Amino acid sequence: MIDPEVERQYADTKELLALWQEFYEYFEMAKKGENLTPEKEEAFLELKSKIAMLHDSFMDALTHDQNIGQNILDIVTRSISLKHLNRQNIADIKKMEIEWHESYLLLNETIALLEEKRQQLATMSEAQLRAQKAAGMATQRVTAILTSIYFKIAVIVVVVLFGTVGVQVFGIFDWNSLANYPVFHSPYRIGKKIYRAVGDANSPWPNIAVADGDRAAPSSTRWAGKPEVQNEPKDKVLNLGPLRASGVAEILKKATEYRKEKVTRGLDQAEIHTFLLPETSDAIAAEQKWNDYISKNRKDEGKYRFVRNVNVLTLIHSDNEGLVNDIKVKVYEQQ
Repeated sequence: MIDPEVERQYADTKELLALWQEFYEYFEMAKKGENLTPEKEEAFLELKSKIAMLHDSFMDALTHDQNIGQNILDIVTRSISLKHLNRQNIADIKKMEIEWHESYLLLNETIALLEEKRQQLATMSEAQLRAQKAAGMATQRVTAILTSIYFKIAVIVVVVLFGTVGVQVFGIFDWNSLANYPVFHSPYRIGKKIYRAVGDANSPWPNIAVADGDRAAPSSTRWAGKPEVQNEPKDKVLNLGPLRASGVAEILKKATEYRKEKVTRGLDQAEIHTFLLPETSDAIAAEQKWNDYISKNRKDEGKYRFVRNVNVLTLIHSDNEGLVNDIKVKVYEQQ
């Protein structure tokens, strides 16, 4: 049987090949700068228009090397006029010649494949042709899905979720072990935040160092002065009157990790006490007790400020209320 679509593609591609050979003749004429008359320019523009009209049919017939096939239209578009081609530098001319030759070979190959397809169709029934087209369309749909950007994004999301949440849920790998190595802090933090978003929102930080990623780096200009770590046990700060009176001190005794830092700005100093509590619920309870205490003791609010980061509770303390607020807002981005 005869397939009108194949016949159209075959005829159009053969005509396009002839026009493409004619295009090269004009190209050679422009390269040499010979006979570039207004009549030739007009004929060249008409030739380009014909090539453009046949190009879609040729692209429909292509089963591979679509980029080379597209070069035909790209070359035509770049060839504004014969005089414009004549002004091209040697490198552009060489590039265009190579692209023209590749396209010429592809046109010949496509014509041969279409001729072979025509001969095959001559021995087929209409029912066989419909079945073959249906199978081809199904294959194209599957290929389109597998190569689509949405499918690729979905695969990436699944891989990321499995690599962060799945490995922990199935007991394949303890993601928290990465937090023990500073070099892995950044990927660990990303994984932890994804896990909180799709799993346990209160999943605790395993150490203070990795939680520090949520505050300004010590080298940042957001700090009033570079923080200095002080080697001191937590017992001293837990004896502060407001902490004992609020009941927060009792909860902070549970801290499995503690760090004291000192910040100096001019004649003023501030202390930053960071506590890693075993459970997020402990940090929430301490925060609530402090808020209840402050609501009745406003005089302590300016000199003592708490910042909670999941299970990490940070106390900023100074007699200079402005310095306390400055650190809370700029370093910890808390109002």
